[in-house]
Amino acid sequence: MDAARDRFAARGCSVLIVSQAKPEVLAQFVARNTRFVPIVCDPERTAYAAFGLERTRWLTFFEPRVLWGYFRGMLRGYRVKKPYAGEDVLQLGGDFILSRTRNVIFAHPSANPTDRPGTTDLLAALPSVPPIPHERPPDGPSVAAPANGT
Repeated sequence: MDAARDRFAARGCSVLIVSQAKPEVLAQFVARNTRFVPIVCDPERTAYAAFGLERTRWLTFFEPRVLWGYFRGMLRGYRVKKPYAGEDVLQLGGDFILSRTRNVIFAHPSANPTDRPGTTDLLAALPSVPPIPHERPPDGPSVAAPANGT
């Protein structure tokens, strides 16, 4: 994750992870995992809805391409984990690139739980812009609570 973050920073782009976990659950995750990328909480999945991210159905997990995606991930060291409290495992994610003026310039809503673009694909979608001169990696992991304070 850190190498990918550095590649985005070199292109003038910051990375933000939006999680559907509650702040207290995400704080436990951050305490156990070293990630130097900002993570914010969206337990009501407001951002998911704003970006048009849908929920899948249980049968999706048994489709060959999804099973193959999980198998490939396990070969790379990914472990299937128990969902966190309050996490909707049927909620699909997505990858988006926003301009500095907050316009969406790249959108990839996931079609299934394993459908994610690679770092190379995301970097290719970035326009050519100079790096942000004041941008620097965060000092360490932190958890930001939802904007409405819930």
